[in-house]
Amino acid sequence: MAAAPSGAKTSSILRLRAGLLLLVTSIVLCGAGGHFVARQFGLGLGWAILLAVVIWVAVGMLLARLDTRIYYAAAVMVTALLGYLVYDFSASAIGWSSGVSLVLAAVAIIVLGFTFYDFRQLKRELRLWAYRK
Repeated sequence: MAAAPSGAKTSSILRLRAGLLLLVTSIVLCGAGGHFVARQFGLGLGWAILLAVVIWVAVGMLLARLDTRIYYAAAVMVTALLGYLVYDFSASAIGWSSGVSLVLAAVAIIVLGFTFYDFRQLKRELRLWAYRK
């Protein structure tokens, strides 16, 4: 029989994380950027993939070297912009009440704020995992 699990938690980076959404989004955006640049120069799909990988590696290197304060300042600016856009769209374009629009904006701010925080933690855990002995 297998031993009963003890109270110690085993840490694994392979679990569902909100930061993975940001990681997948970055892959999609870099893929779109590579495709756009390749189309502008009349290049094929292979070049588009290569350009997407180059863009993704460059963005990853930039994110790896960002100071914590700069990262969180950018995260706050993006989160505030998203909150404003959600409020503005739901209040003016859809015509919902300002109370509902505020609740939706608050939910968007909380989810995106947590995603940025979790992405920073995921990046730290990936670095520790990659450099473990």
